[in-house]
Formats: sequence, C-alpha cells, structure tokens
Amino acid sequence: MTQESHSPSSERAHYVRVPAPWVAACSDTGQRHQTNQDALCLAVRGEPQREAVLAVADGVTTAEGSELASLVAAEVAVQQLVEQVEAGVATNVAFVQAFASANDEVLAAAEEPSACTLITALVQPGLITIGNVGDSRAYWLGDDRSCVLLSTDDSMAQARMMLGMPRDEAEQSSQAHAITKWLGRQATNVTPSVVTLQPEGNGWLLLCSDGLWNYASGPEAMSDVFQDQLRRNPDPAALAESLVGWANDRGGKDNITVVVARIEQ
Repeated sequence: MTQESHSPSSERAHYVRVPAPWVAACSDTGQRHQTNQDALCLAVRGEPQREAVLAVADGVTTAEGSELASLVAAEVAVQQLVEQVEAGVATNVAFVQAFASANDEVLAAAEEPSACTLITALVQPGLITIGNVGDSRAYWLGDDRSCVLLSTDDSMAQARMMLGMPRDEAEQSSQAHAITKWLGRQATNVTPSVVTLQPEGNGWLLLCSDGLWNYASGPEAMSDVFQDQLRRNPDPAALAESLVGWANDRGGKDNITVVVARIEQ
C-alpha cells in the first residue's frame, strides 16, 4: 500500500493529502489553537482492488507533547494494520494489536509521555471496519442520503447518553468532552471498540476529529452539512478541505481533521 501521513511540524497548520483519486484528507489548526495536535495517516492500494487503512489521532490538549503523540499513534496504527492484514491476522485481533502497539510507541516517544485519541478504518471490498479509542468519529454517508454514526465515543457525554440523556443535552453538559479512554500517559484500557459495516450501496466514509463534529454531531446534522459541501465540491480533496473550511467558519475552536473515502460497490 502507498502510505501518506503528516506534514513536518512547521507545515501542520494546514495540509491536504490525496493518496488516491478516491481518498483525501485535510487537517488544520483551527482558529483558537497555536499548534495542530491532530494527525492523520493514510495507506491506499488501488490494484487489484481498492483497499485502504485510514487513521485520525487527536492529541489531548491538556497533555504536553500531544502533537507528537497523535503523530506517532496514527502512523504506527496504520503500519501495524497493513502488516497484520497482509499477514492474514484476523481483523479484530489486528485492530487490538495495532492499538496496543500505537500505545506502546506513544509511551516511548518522549521522556514525558503524552496522550491522544485514535480512530482507524480498514476499507476492503464490501466491508468497512472501524476501530476507536476516544472521541474522534466515523460516519457512513450513503448516496441514498442515509447517515450512520459508526463509532461510539469514549466520553462523559456518551456515558450520559447511554443513561438516557438526549444528545444535545449530554453534549452541552459539564465535562461533556472529557474522554474515558485514550492512548498514552496513564491509559488503563487501550482496547478499541471495533465495528463493521457492509454497505448496501455506494457512498462515503468520513473520519473526523471533534473539531468538525463539534458543529454537527448527530447523523442528521452531519448529513446535512456533508451533502451541502458535496454538492459544491464533489472531488474528494476539495470536499475534505471544504468541510474543514466549514468548521473554521463556525469558529474553529479546535484542531480540525477530515478524511473522506468514496466507496463504490
């Protein structure tokens, strides 16, 4: 697989990656942060069939060194998933091992280990598998206008929703964005939640950090935003960049990272 990841630190304020015509990503510092603590990594194969391993990591802002932690986590997870899938390791096992390796490398990357979240996607013919620790997200947006939130946040807001609190209320409640799982310093559980989707038709896979979904959290809201940007920017690279721009236009209160992949059966 062809692999692309971050820009050097001096270039991480805003960058776009297009490893294949059907996959693109954009990451941006946003309007309120000094550095971009998000990172991404993409590995894509076009022949004999479309396959990809995609990752978005979001550094924990309160942990010093999170810019490095996110970079290490995304790159190690993608590399490990590529190697293990090619070696025939069972998918669930491959995700668990990849996240464990990413955690180990985050801890080893600096004298004072930092922390980050991580979401990954394995795209294979007829199947999408998502692994997640933290609160970056994966959405499926079908050409039939369906929108499904594939991942489950590890956050206080999600815990309150599981107890019956409505999404809008939970996500506005005290410490809503406090995460309950992460990689790196003081992490106690780095086993990812793993879910699969067998798309029934064509559509788009979206991975994003909370810098995007902060402004369109629920599937219906995200669908409205995505479809509006898609009408204006059908090319994956332009679409990824326009989604980042949309979040910046709404305040850009966090770093913003978007990965889009066009899925066709």
